[in-house]
Amino acid sequence: MLPERHRDKAQTIMIIGTKVTNPGELRTQISLEPRTVSQDAGGFQTTGQGTTVVVRSKWTNVHGSEVWAAQAQQALKPATVLIRYQADLNETWTVLKGTQRYEILSIDDIGERHEYQELKVQLAKEG
Repeated sequence: MLPERHRDKAQTIMIIGTKVTNPGELRTQISLEPRTVSQDAGGFQTTGQGTTVVVRSKWTNVHGSEVWAAQAQQALKPATVLIRYQADLNETWTVLKGTQRYEILSIDDIGERHEYQELKVQLAKEG
């Protein structure tokens, strides 16, 4: 049985573990890009971006007490991103939102159910 505050929304929410999720909130389009490492003719390694995966996400900039924790870690424009599960995603990938590239700090497979992943990201440093 759903808690009282969620009964009127029973058709639009999902409860995964302890998180209440509304799939309709995945409205922000982002690109997930794996980093690739290759060798040039001189034997030097170069990094680049692999094949891009475009997904819908729920993008939430940090707020409240998370701001203080992010500042203590010197995070640049940190955010939490909720996406549908991507099996091959890992922390070496980057997230592209508009023209801004973010690095993935952590990935949580919510409830280890392979349905949603929550990413903690921050603006990538240049260079």
